[in-house]
Amino acid sequence: MDTRRLEAFVKVVDLGSMSRAAKLLNIAQPALSQQIASLEVDFKRKLLDRSARGVRPTDAGQILYRYAKSIQRQIDEARRTIFENRSGLTGNVTIGLAPLSSAALLATPLLMQVRERHPGVVLHIYDSSGIMLSEMVLKASMDIAVLYGDRPVTGLDYKPLMREHFYLVAPRIMYSNQVPSEEVSAAELAQFDLLLPYRESFLRQAVERVCAEVGLRPRVIAEIHSQSTLSSAIAAGLGAAVLPMSIAKALPNFDELCIRRIDAASASQQMSLCISDNVALSDAAFAVYKILLEIIVKNWGQFDCSSGSAAVAAGGPAAPLGGPKDEP
Repeated sequence: MDTRRLEAFVKVVDLGSMSRAAKLLNIAQPALSQQIASLEVDFKRKLLDRSARGVRPTDAGQILYRYAKSIQRQIDEARRTIFENRSGLTGNVTIGLAPLSSAALLATPLLMQVRERHPGVVLHIYDSSGIMLSEMVLKASMDIAVLYGDRPVTGLDYKPLMREHFYLVAPRIMYSNQVPSEEVSAAELAQFDLLLPYRESFLRQAVERVCAEVGLRPRVIAEIHSQSTLSSAIAAGLGAAVLPMSIAKALPNFDELCIRRIDAASASQQMSLCISDNVALSDAAFAVYKILLEIIVKNWGQFDCSSGSAAVAAGGPAAPLGGPKDEP
């Protein structure tokens, strides 16, 4: 198999355009079309659907794309190891950590441990909103993700870790005339001016569900995706947020906040460890995977990979598994 044809195929899928891929690869479009056609002959399947809106992979094309991405990364790792003449593990490993979740707090200890044990491994960490972590793992653009959800997906393996509960995080000025209780109901939550992430995010969807349970809609006054901006807005008394306890505790003005557990069945999400179940991890990615498991057990408690049961949950006692299954 000519790896250049695989590279061309991956580029076409990534860009969704034959002409753009040909320009980027610096080859004529008819030559690129011939490379794709030869791949379709080899695999005896149609790999791409072409339309006026662009090019999309067929089901067979999606399978080839995942394996081609894995092959590309292994070749890159081999080339880097040879050129740099390094001993030990080398290569790039891509990790996704659900933003505004306990997963985001795993980044620093993971960086430290990988740097100490495998200095030749370069981590690429995604923890920003707007990125479909599970989709990146499915497309082989990401090795490992710690995300919300436990929904069975063809091509993905989910290992449930813990259930994370959400809290109302508000500046004390909002409670100037009352003594806050330990919990807030769904009806009370809907009365707050809320600072929430974009509508497709797991937090926003959780808040929408909580309010919908009592026939209400959340009063969103601003959509904020940055944790630092969110912290500043809360400190300025502009509104309240909904966060897991682990992130609330990490806010610089934590002692000046009122934090109340949301008393609603939908105010929690299952957190899972996600990898591909049909593309093997590289040696470097597997080493990082093992380190990540160690850090998760140390911080969140022991869990059983075979059954998915978790011993502890961040911000409170362990909760039964199940419930919401979406991970935007």
